[in-house]
Amino acid sequence: MNILYGIYFFVLNLINLSKSTTPNVLIFLVDDLGYGDLGCYGNSTIDSSHIDSLARDGARYTQMYSAAPICTPSRAGFLTGRYPIRLGLTSNDNRFRTFNSPGQSGGLPHDETTIAQVAQELGYRTGLVGKWHLGLGRDGEHLPTRHGFHTFFGMPVTNVQTCGNKKVYNLIGGHGEILDRSFFSYWITLTGKIWLTIIVVALVTWLFGSRKLAFIILIICAIGFFGGMWYTLSFTLLSRSSCLLYRNETIIEQPVHLEDLTLRNTNEATRFMTETVQIHKKPFFLYMAYVKVHTALFTLPENVGRSRHGAYGDNIEELDWSVGKIIQTLKILNIENDTLIFFSSDNGPFLERGIEAGFCGRAIASSGKLSEPLRGAKGQTWECGIRVPGIVRWPGHVVSGQTIESISSLLDFYPSLLELWNVESMPDRPIDGVSLWSNLKFISDTSQVRKERKTLFHYCGSTIAAVRQGKYKAHYWTPKWDEGMRACPSVTICPCLGTEHSPPLLFDIEADPAEESPLDIQNYAEVLSMMNIAIRKHQATLVSVPNQLETLALPWLFPCCNSQGWTRMIRLITNSCQC
Repeated sequence: MNILYGIYFFVLNLINLSKSTTPNVLIFLVDDLGYGDLGCYGNSTIDSSHIDSLARDGARYTQMYSAAPICTPSRAGFLTGRYPIRLGLTSNDNRFRTFNSPGQSGGLPHDETTIAQVAQELGYRTGLVGKWHLGLGRDGEHLPTRHGFHTFFGMPVTNVQTCGNKKVYNLIGGHGEILDRSFFSYWITLTGKIWLTIIVVALVTWLFGSRKLAFIILIICAIGFFGGMWYTLSFTLLSRSSCLLYRNETIIEQPVHLEDLTLRNTNEATRFMTETVQIHKKPFFLYMAYVKVHTALFTLPENVGRSRHGAYGDNIEELDWSVGKIIQTLKILNIENDTLIFFSSDNGPFLERGIEAGFCGRAIASSGKLSEPLRGAKGQTWECGIRVPGIVRWPGHVVSGQTIESISSLLDFYPSLLELWNVESMPDRPIDGVSLWSNLKFISDTSQVRKERKTLFHYCGSTIAAVRQGKYKAHYWTPKWDEGMRACPSVTICPCLGTEHSPPLLFDIEADPAEESPLDIQNYAEVLSMMNIAIRKHQATLVSVPNQLETLALPWLFPCCNSQGWTRMIRLITNSCQC
């Protein structure tokens, strides 16, 4: 395997030596941005003028889909062009659908080649600003700097309510308002059945067996109950100490100071571009992975109250300001026409956050009418959870004002860049994405043959929950929502495997993007047969790999800045790591 990688990167270096020009690559990936959050996707009440200008000057995708309905697997698929199931970065266990602690040992496997690694070998200077969420590991072995990025400034895990001194486990009311609940109540909801079973066993043992043994069982139960609470509050994302800010491989803030983080990230991005162009004299590959608009929401004081949509609208408008600042830097550096821009979101809006969440949006049906709001939310394979904004802009190359209606995916960015650079993928690594170029109109007409995607598999966790072929979409699994909602705040986010459908629910997405009217299965036997054949063929290509997510946080791996030995141990025990 190492020999194969050596040959692959040697060939890349030869390509680098033979190429005269390569465009800068700038990727904007937003966290939890809804399909209906931007003006260019129908929102008329939030100012997103800078982002809208990207769509006006480039191509806007109406059916762009995330690689997964939740952060970690979606980002892994985006950077590798491969379904996350191939990387061991999926789980059907709701506790492990993403990395839930910086103390977990897993991460993006090193035998996978990220698009940043390819760019680096081709002579690009590569940088990541913002959110990683693909593992930290022992001694930072899974940080971005170990996966093809020359520089990293950002959060290795993610921003959650804890980072803003709020509660991850609060509920929401019928109007989206936040309903406070205690951690004890949340803990009982999550683990109550386990403890109730143990108590019943202890009582039965007390009545019909050994009272001494029953007492021992109750003592162990109490230690497990309160020990589990301490562990969860200290070594998972419920701990503010998990809110880390890194520069390359060094912690610079623990916990991170959120208020001005977008400003700092924007300054880092503009500095990276300027230094690369003016000092390093190289093309750049910049992955601007915004920490926004995942909760906890945060903005500079001067941006509070600027929108008509409360804190969430303020966050979108501050995001838009940042995008505008970065575009302005391209103009100042006189490289706007030499920079290829991708803009998208990792998944749909986090509706479990109520009024602090984004908007599912509406889509235009084949009848020409605007649909009802898309169904579902982040974490689900209903349209709202996976249909995301998608924009490609490359002035002087891509024809402006295009609308692309073909089915596309975040998986497609990887093969698109490989094709642009005339690079082949690793021979032993199936690429699941399809190049975007054939469906785009270029100023210099390349007369490319259109390549339509045959099938798109929508995984929820490690299970194919839905399949898209042409205009048809079949749901094999759907989540069970909390009563009166399309989300699951009672358990933070909806588990994947709620209700199994056999036969599946079938929808015509072009006619019914809101998925309101299932088709009569009896009339579509051939469609379902083709989908089932595609599933079997796809599953035949899967190779078993170690699961990276289903590991508990190890306290000795948990980062604790500026501390060693006994000092580190005491800070970890008391949940007081900070700098």
